[in-house]
Amino acid sequence: MKIAVIHYRGSPTTSAQELLNEIERLGHTPLYLKIHELDAYIEENHVFVVRFRDKIDIDGGVIRSIGLTITLDTFMKRIGVLDALASYSTLINQPDTIMYVRDKWRSLLRLALNNIPVPNTLLTENPYAAKRYCERKNILVYKPLMGSLGLGSTLVNDPELAYHITRSLLNIGLPSYYQVFLDKPGYDFRVFVVGDQVVSAMKRVGGSGWKTNIAQGARGVKIEEKDYPEVFELAIKTASILKLDYAGIDIAYDMGSEKYYVLEANAFPQWQGLRKATGENIAYHIINYLIEKIKK
Repeated sequence: MKIAVIHYRGSPTTSAQELLNEIERLGHTPLYLKIHELDAYIEENHVFVVRFRDKIDIDGGVIRSIGLTITLDTFMKRIGVLDALASYSTLINQPDTIMYVRDKWRSLLRLALNNIPVPNTLLTENPYAAKRYCERKNILVYKPLMGSLGLGSTLVNDPELAYHITRSLLNIGLPSYYQVFLDKPGYDFRVFVVGDQVVSAMKRVGGSGWKTNIAQGARGVKIEEKDYPEVFELAIKTASILKLDYAGIDIAYDMGSEKYYVLEANAFPQWQGLRKATGENIAYHIINYLIEKIKK
């Protein structure tokens, strides 16, 4: 089989290279595709994707990223190209899934409507709504609507600050996304799901201030399902509801409510910290799952 890893970087990232290595190790032909180099055509109702002048003819592919700071038009173009490619090859995660999971609010909304516990959240363009929400909830976390690695997330415990953040973002045409701050016990969880199974999971302990992202300095500690069955169950349900073939699910325990909450699901999860903590070969599980899906 010919299997691609799809990314926007000029050269493979560590995770992308691990996937390429696993494709080759399992006896298949790896191909690295840069999303911005791909074009899609409809000719006489036939759909195909090309890179420069060469048609992309693959059995399957793993989408790792479609870009970070891109315009809405570019985002839609890249999703459209992936839709075309998915019409004749097997892709994970699927483009329509990426479309809404990339948006923290839409994925959280879908989870809430399916009775998955999520933090109380506000989505607004109104500075006064943000101010009133902070007055009622006391401590909030502002998060970029589209982002990862904990970058840009800000603790907000002053209603005036909430007002100014939202007003400033409004001036550049951006909405505000606030979640109620959870009183975590010094850690949260990253659970990696492939298909309908948890293949690896860890506690993220410590970090930079209140953040527990590995990218922000947290330390990963391997966990087992027998110790945290509710966390594993929540992660599997979340991936299923969001129709994710593979995902990193972030879950936190709030000491105030004594409940677990799904913070977000990542369709392009990194796993270096998870692999270091657990020793699990995440790339193998992803590629093996894709190969079995192609065979079906």
